[in-house]
Amino acid sequence: MDSKSDALKKLDRIDDLPTLPVIAMEVNKMLQDYDISIDKLSKTIEKDQSMVPKILKLVNSAFFGFRAKISDINRAVIVLGFNTIRNAIVSISIINAFSKKDILEGFDIAEFWTHSIGVAVTSKHLAKMTGMNRPEDCFTGGLLHDIGKVVLVQYLQDFFKKVWTSAKENNLSFYDAEKKEIPIAHPRIGGYLTKKWQLPAGLVDSVRFHHTPTKSAKDYDLLVIIHAADIIVNSIVEGSPENIDLSKINPEVAELMQPQLDSVSDWYPEVSTEIESACEFFLKEI
Repeated sequence: MDSKSDALKKLDRIDDLPTLPVIAMEVNKMLQDYDISIDKLSKTIEKDQSMVPKILKLVNSAFFGFRAKISDINRAVIVLGFNTIRNAIVSISIINAFSKKDILEGFDIAEFWTHSIGVAVTSKHLAKMTGMNRPEDCFTGGLLHDIGKVVLVQYLQDFFKKVWTSAKENNLSFYDAEKKEIPIAHPRIGGYLTKKWQLPAGLVDSVRFHHTPTKSAKDYDLLVIIHAADIIVNSIVEGSPENIDLSKINPEVAELMQPQLDSVSDWYPEVSTEIESACEFFLKEI
């Protein structure tokens, strides 16, 4: 079995590993400057003519539910805010980048993104309910949490096949099969990639540690929200909101978010409707 560092070197040697489009990198960099103006940000976005219609389509979609039609980027930036715009650009860019290549037989890319969007929307709601973090950052963290799996399936297929077979034969979760079969699991790969994309450190750690929350993470509150949302969404797929099993949630996280976890069956139906709206928008072109 290769070592972890060998696996990372292997990733480094992949020439066509997706990079964030220039627009996403520029906007991400600009938003680290607190003095950035709406006008300057809008002009930067408008330089990418393929992104403009997608942002306007998103802001006018059922996902946001604004009554008045928004027809220009300047207005979209004012209505949505800097962070939501940045996260929308990153989300659209990443779904596009990872949905065009040939996918390994047996791996359903639409199903993968449906889960990721489910975790994104659930994370956003948990952030709103707890007040622990910015909802739009939690949406992006949720969307990206499993991105390492797509890297495995598209670029490290020998590793993926081993894990897939082991998970089925031994009735294991994908993550438990990874730990058993390969030197580097999808959270570490996702953390490596998001760092390479120069995304904020808190977001990188929420991807890298979403199965194993650690207080040393750059943004612990963001991380625990993604961790809890992932387990909630997985559990609801397997059961119903009334009797889901949340025992896999880290005990410290469960204690921190007890009121929200105790009332999942009350608030999840609304989230479920929003997940459908988000999937309708983001997955249209897959």
